[in-house]
Amino acid sequence: PLARAAAPPAPTAGPGSAAPTSADRFARDVARMLLVFFAVWAVDLVACSLLTGKLRVWFPVWLDRDWATRAEPWVVYSQSYLAGIACIPLFARAIDRDLLAARLGGPARGAFWAGVALVLGFIAWWKGGLMAEHGKEREGLAWLALTGVLWGVVRVAEAAPERLRGLTPRALLRRVLQGVAAFFLVMAVLDPLLQLGVQGVAVSSGLLIEVGFFVPAGLLLLGVCRALGAPDAARGPAVAAP
Repeated sequence: PLARAAAPPAPTAGPGSAAPTSADRFARDVARMLLVFFAVWAVDLVACSLLTGKLRVWFPVWLDRDWATRAEPWVVYSQSYLAGIACIPLFARAIDRDLLAARLGGPARGAFWAGVALVLGFIAWWKGGLMAEHGKEREGLAWLALTGVLWGVVRVAEAAPERLRGLTPRALLRRVLQGVAAFFLVMAVLDPLLQLGVQGVAVSSGLLIEVGFFVPAGLLLLGVCRALGAPDAARGPAVAAP
């Protein structure tokens, strides 16, 4: 008789399966804050400088001592540093949760948060007063909003691999292609509708080429998705080997 095959050893817990320690959580929070801060700075320095035609920096006097009095300065003052200020409460929360909670009592932690509140209050009085003086309140709110959006994007990007891990490569490819196909077909209708119907723009060769590409490309991708899904549906649920 054939010998029964030995059962494979139980999989060991990988690095991502173990519960994160306080050191892991703290390192992740610091990495997120650094990523978001430098992403906001890069958007300001590159994209906003190109859009405005002026170099946007935090210390314009370093580059041009008379920038504030020039009629058309090439360097201007930027408030994208607000991304760093917005990270102060998040940084304080990580310190309290992962470094102080297990070592200090309630009064000491209360004093810590009181100090954080004083720092934030001083910064709000100092920088808020400057923004109000120069009419930059809306720009400041825009930088805070961008910081929040990028923080959310980073958190979603971190969770995405875990959510997609249960999909086979074939199923994941099918979903990606379905999303691209949906984008093509929606834009093939939405873009002409907004350009011609809402904005009243005349029909252009660029628009015709766009629609002529989006429609067949979207239909072709849907056909590929159907072909990718057919074998999975025909195979049926997998049966465990005895």
